Amino acid sequence: MEKLDNIVMYSPKDVSKLLHLGNSKVLELFNSKDFPSIKIGRAFWVKSDCLEQFLSEKHVISKSNEDLF
Repeated sequence: MEKLDNIVMYSPKDVSKLLHLGNSKVLELFNSKDFPSIKIGRAFWVKSDCLEQFLSEKHVISKSNEDLF
């Protein structure tokens, strides 16, 4: 997690820990069209508020919803 003033950004490693996902699933998530990630140089990032909104819109994430990731 990185902070820039009041902006909190999560790396794929942070998201992996937060959501208990493996590296391949996290990279798949960051590369999906509907996930609000940004790529700066070689690194992917997602703003904390964008991640919260994305998760709240998905409601329940389970094995039956794997197509979301």
